[in-house]
Amino acid sequence: MSINCLIIDDEPIAQEIIERYLAPFDQIQIVGKCINAVEANSLLQSKAIDLIFLDIQMPHIDGLAFIKSLANPPKVIVTTAHREYAIDAFEIDVVDYLLKPISQERFLIALNRVLLVDKITKESAPYIYLKVNSKMVQVYLSEICYIQGLSNYVKVYCDKRTLICYQKLSHLEGVLPDPQFKRAHKSYIVNLKKVRSYTSRDLDVGIQEIPIGANYREGVISHLAKYKA
Repeated sequence: MSINCLIIDDEPIAQEIIERYLAPFDQIQIVGKCINAVEANSLLQSKAIDLIFLDIQMPHIDGLAFIKSLANPPKVIVTTAHREYAIDAFEIDVVDYLLKPISQERFLIALNRVLLVDKITKESAPYIYLKVNSKMVQVYLSEICYIQGLSNYVKVYCDKRTLICYQKLSHLEGVLPDPQFKRAHKSYIVNLKKVRSYTSRDLDVGIQEIPIGANYREGVISHLAKYKA
């Protein structure tokens, strides 16, 4: 299912960067680019929009005021150079708040949060995109067994492949849905649906036994205990 998105930013370079970052995602369609809220409002009246990339400081009306004026606003990712509006933005339930200049890695984290929202994707097997070398690789959540964080990259161990991604473990922790994916150790995130057996010290995911760190034990064990016969 495609996601129709709208870019609202009065800076052409900012629009171009977002457009370039979205290029690898075939299911995301850019249906319009506007330089202010007046143009955007007109487009929203004529097209179905699922996602808006929104600058805040623009002519006529600022981005947050514009979103507040909509009866049923789409999902919103804020793209701005001003960090001081973050609290106000999250009060109106934006998906993410990106500070310019926006790196591709940070943009990917925000976009993955949108892709995992059932309201938009309607997918039976949700997925995320991971940056592997120079490619954006689609990975279904159901195939991930566990993720290991190393010095400046992570290894994503799947059923039939292992991917090396230059992202921080903490970034993936913020993207992956809880409680299916739990931080079990400072160096590991585990797909709890893959756990075949467990003790208070480790989790057996079939291809590896994952240690449970003391700081994460209560959260992991308490969730697994819900399914105890």
